[in-house]
Amino acid sequence: MQSKTHSNWEELFFPLVFLYFFVFRFLVIPSGDDYFWGGEQGRYLMNHGFYGPQKIYGGSSNGRWIGNLSEIFTVHHLIFAMLAYAIFWTLLLWCIWKLTGKSKLSMILSGLFVFTFQDGYVSTVLSWNAGFINYIPPLALTLLFLTFVKELFDGNKIYNPIILAICTFVVSLIGGLFVEHLTLYQIFIGIVAILAGKFIYHRNYEWFEGSYLMGAIISAIIMFSHPAYHEKSTYRDTNFDLHGIINNYFYITHYWFNTLNLIVNVVLCIAIIIIATNKLRNGKLKWIINILSSFFIVYYIAINVWLGRHNYDQFFMYRGLSTRITQIDGVMTIVFWLFLIGSTICLFNAKKNYILYFSMFTYFALISPFIIIISPINSREFFTSYVFLYIAAVLYVIEAASYYANQVIKNFRILATVILLLCSINVGYKMAANYHANLIRVQDERFLSGQASLPNHVPYRKYVLSNDALLQQSSTYWKEFLNKSWLERLY
Repeated sequence: MQSKTHSNWEELFFPLVFLYFFVFRFLVIPSGDDYFWGGEQGRYLMNHGFYGPQKIYGGSSNGRWIGNLSEIFTVHHLIFAMLAYAIFWTLLLWCIWKLTGKSKLSMILSGLFVFTFQDGYVSTVLSWNAGFINYIPPLALTLLFLTFVKELFDGNKIYNPIILAICTFVVSLIGGLFVEHLTLYQIFIGIVAILAGKFIYHRNYEWFEGSYLMGAIISAIIMFSHPAYHEKSTYRDTNFDLHGIINNYFYITHYWFNTLNLIVNVVLCIAIIIIATNKLRNGKLKWIINILSSFFIVYYIAINVWLGRHNYDQFFMYRGLSTRITQIDGVMTIVFWLFLIGSTICLFNAKKNYILYFSMFTYFALISPFIIIISPINSREFFTSYVFLYIAAVLYVIEAASYYANQVIKNFRILATVILLLCSINVGYKMAANYHANLIRVQDERFLSGQASLPNHVPYRKYVLSNDALLQQSSTYWKEFLNKSWLERLY
């Protein structure tokens, strides 16, 4: 298995990650809800407990107390937005590293996380302030608690139990006031941690486990006591009609939560081939797994090439696709899931590899609520599940790498580092190019006077919300922005 970092690489790596995301946030172009929350509507909701008429405010009338306040504050104070962006992205990647073994390889793979995103995640989470605010902080805080649980289950000593209990209470209380499904999932995680620790790993109960669960329950009570959830909404709608659920699955959602995860799907299959070849003694089972893995590699590359010939709309939905291919791909998603579950059971011991099993389970669990939701429907809702799929993929890769000599692993690590560096430069360049192109286009007089929309798109559209939909931009915001000094823009 991979050795843990002994040269303190993390002391250099994660500060560089922090610096990268700090600068990255400076280049993010506000869009859509950023202007809503930063304007009169956001001020009204803030002054009225984030509750307003459903016909006017829809889903913006909600119990996301910390998320809403954070969105309003970061829209008005760029320097604090940059700090928050850098802190929570760095924390998220640090937690992935901790959960996947703290090796040099897992550190590099954690850094590659954001560069594996499908276009929808790039647009609605990585490159959008409101998307970042609602998803990254609560996810990072959830993973932080899981790192504490891992330390406990691995038999490591828990220091300062009182301080840790206070910390985890605050973590779950704050983390549960961003987005609804994570609010509820915190409670599940808290219960599972206590039960698994006691009955499976036979560890003594720690106060931090109970305090986390208590904070999760209190945050859920605070959120769902909000009156917006107790009246009919024109924004939120669920569909328990089987036909509607199946229709959404085949024609919209399965692409987001499986097909478009090309890099992770292919890497998982390659890792499965390596592990099965070296670990399984049953020749027939080994060949079945390897043949299926090879098939899925070819299939997912082919279907993504095919999808690349079709355009998606501003919500990253594909229109006018072949009905037959769409249905085939929907079935393939189910088959692929069954294959992943079967491979994990065949190749990994559940008790020893509990992080892998929990990550796989969470990947599926966080998808399930959105199967029945018909409004709102967007790719970003599936981002939370993708984080856990990525953690599982990293664990698969690390296990596969353990069958090779140290020099081979070192060469692979160097290759991954080069890829990480090139990806960082590539995305950073595109963000900078968009930023400068946007500064030029927003000076259009007709746009600033409200007589017309922006005259053109930025060069790399997927790095702006909704594929840089021009109607998502606010002339009022940019008029005020251009009249500010550099320091006023920053603070």
